Amino acid sequence: MDEAYLVEKVGDILRACYSPSDYEVQNGYVHPCLSKTGRGRKPEIDSVVINKSSDTIMIAIEAKWAGSSHCTPANILWDIVRLKILVDRNPNCTGVFLIAGHKKNIDVCFSLPFFAPGTQHPLQQGNTRKKTFSIRANKDHQSFIEIQKNAWKKKYPNLEVPDSLVTVLEDPTKSANEVNRFVAKAWVIR
Repeated sequence: MDEAYLVEKVGDILRACYSPSDYEVQNGYVHPCLSKTGRGRKPEIDSVVINKSSDTIMIAIEAKWAGSSHCTPANILWDIVRLKILVDRNPNCTGVFLIAGHKKNIDVCFSLPFFAPGTQHPLQQGNTRKKTFSIRANKDHQSFIEIQKNAWKKKYPNLEVPDSLVTVLEDPTKSANEVNRFVAKAWVIR
């Protein structure tokens, strides 16, 4: 299984939840707030739900498959920042970051220095407390963030990076079975 398969299944679930007469679900939706200069694909949001009557994005989801080469702190941060940019410009939109995969791979991802407990990282685990993540003045990860910001601005010269964002773990439930093979966690991005 890989990230493309996960995104496809997220789209299938959204299609099952929303009436096709009122809503359109799209995977690989071109990010409406980012324009890329030069060659290559335009930046996309993995899955969106669009209200047909108002032509507005209601839900935007970025998904990562734990254990894939794409599931890195740099890519996770970029996904979250792109969701924050979209939500800021579309106040009725709910931005969601989803990570799914083998439990051991999720544990490995969250054991990386960027997500170390006690540091100012963006994804709270285990409870639904909102977490404010500073992008402008992060006491623990500012050098890493600056490297990412420079890379983003090189691709998107007009990019306005938010100073901070808020994440809330949507469902911190744990299974009674500690040996779950697969886990999914979702954070709302504000």
